[in-house]
Amino acid sequence: MSSSKSRDSISKKTSRPNPRNVITDLRFPDMRDLAEHLYFNAQEGIIWLGDQRMMLMQAQAFGALRQELVESMGIEYTRGVFTRLGYLSGTRSADLAIRTRTNGTQLDILAAGAQLRSLTGMIEVTPVCIEVDQAKGYLYGEFLWKHSIESDMHIMTEGVSSDPICWMEVGYSSGFLTRLMGKRVLVRETECSAMGDDVCRAIAKPVEEWEDPEEDLKYFQPRAADHRRSPPPSKVAQAATLSPSPFGLGESNISALVLDRPVGNSASYHAVLHKILRVAGTNATVLMLGESGVGKTMFAHELHANSQRADCPFIEINCAAIPEQLIESELFGVQRGAYSGATEARPGRFEIADGGTIFLDEIGTLSMTAQSKLLRVLQSGEFERLGSNKTVKVNVRVIAATNEQLVDAVKEGRFRSDLFYRLNVFPITIDPLRKRKDDLPVLLEACLGKLTKLHGRHLTGITPRALQVLLDHQWPGNIREFENVIERAVILADDGEALDLRHLAGIEQQHKHERVGTVGWEDGCFIGIRLPEESVASVGLGQQEKVSHDQLLAVARQALQRGPIDLGQIEDVYIEVAMELAANNISRAAVMLGLTRAQLDYRLKKMQLPQLS
Repeated sequence: MSSSKSRDSISKKTSRPNPRNVITDLRFPDMRDLAEHLYFNAQEGIIWLGDQRMMLMQAQAFGALRQELVESMGIEYTRGVFTRLGYLSGTRSADLAIRTRTNGTQLDILAAGAQLRSLTGMIEVTPVCIEVDQAKGYLYGEFLWKHSIESDMHIMTEGVSSDPICWMEVGYSSGFLTRLMGKRVLVRETECSAMGDDVCRAIAKPVEEWEDPEEDLKYFQPRAADHRRSPPPSKVAQAATLSPSPFGLGESNISALVLDRPVGNSASYHAVLHKILRVAGTNATVLMLGESGVGKTMFAHELHANSQRADCPFIEINCAAIPEQLIESELFGVQRGAYSGATEARPGRFEIADGGTIFLDEIGTLSMTAQSKLLRVLQSGEFERLGSNKTVKVNVRVIAATNEQLVDAVKEGRFRSDLFYRLNVFPITIDPLRKRKDDLPVLLEACLGKLTKLHGRHLTGITPRALQVLLDHQWPGNIREFENVIERAVILADDGEALDLRHLAGIEQQHKHERVGTVGWEDGCFIGIRLPEESVASVGLGQQEKVSHDQLLAVARQALQRGPIDLGQIEDVYIEVAMELAANNISRAAVMLGLTRAQLDYRLKKMQLPQLS
């Protein structure tokens, strides 16, 4: 996007509502509470910021890396890489900000993102204007960026730029604010010191408030994913004409899903997508592995859409949905008179997919007979219709998918080892949703966009406490479960409101026994006690599981059965142990105990324990 267009689009500001909270006191709070989360273990070569491992890098090395990427891969590619890198960092910082300043004001929480960025040596942020209305899903913010490492390194290596180049900061700010608001927020850099401006200036608004957000949003996804092509109507019509299957199989049925393509921003998501884009241009057989509902079908469509076969048919088959006695005829076709009732010849799925791609879902359910015939097709591209001795030769790319461990199936004799090796040319494992929580805000945005149109609802977004429940849920049903939960919530919600806990009837109940509080914006404050989270309670001690309510009941029952206890003494003991585990760091001990630093500091003074840090 050119700098002139960027400035013009900013000048055409949308009419802003009267927000419930206009933050006028823009002085940032002291950042010592954040600095105390920075931990160095020089002996082991480990740096922690909160529960995230960090690293130090020379600015010149960063600049050299950036320049090499630009020269070898181009500006567009490099901008996307740094934007996505910043976005992921921003979402992580938002989690730390919420944990550290749970009882702070809105500005305290927002300022934490800027201060964490300063703490890592990337930039200095000064707020100019901040308007927030969480109930209406509204945010407007203007910020000045000073001493940007991206601008400084660009000027050092490239000189003055014609466009804004603080790509990582744009991604970081967008990710941080998206996580806090519970809806997609887009930040644009309107002035840049690398362009000769005095400072870098950025403006933040929800995506829908921008006139042309797609110009920036494309950098939040790998670049090659934008080159999707849809099969021409003639091919679709041809496939439908040739395949009167009794099982409704044939051209893709992905339109029945809420999401029609994979979306996300997690490192795991990008790793999978990069593998898909890498293999898409080849003719290699691809095996997709992952739990049920993780989106294997969508990724298969993405692979086909970015392949040289994109203009040819994409035939999808759920092997588990076809009776074993009919799988051969469905895959390879039927000759007239092959069996009673076969009054006319019918092509199989492989024949219809000739020149294109065939997607075999639940491949692990195929019978041994069907596996043998499939192996022949993969080896030679030849087969015979059922009841025919005429060999048919096809050119079909095979994508297979399963939620089974095929290695175990081979050992147990349920799956042919030679077929497994033919399918396992290029395996791609898709992580379950519980391992890619950074995808949830983007998945939520995509689902809300589709479902609000489908059901005629107009929603403003989601409250932070409801978003926290979504982030804490383990999603055993993966994306399918997520889509169902959001669809139910959209139906329950009224027009003009944000999704809240009462709309998440299914999963919200599952978390009630675990919750010790909620988080939310109210009357200018970010209030409440955070939900239990999987985090490093003490930096350097490794991952520790949260103690459940049932476990606490068991401990209390055992203690009381031994005799009377002193509640005050129990609190003192827990504080002493927490301080010991945290190496006398008050902030880390407070995280273990579910307290703020100030609350723990007050208790330590009463106990007259040493306060070393």
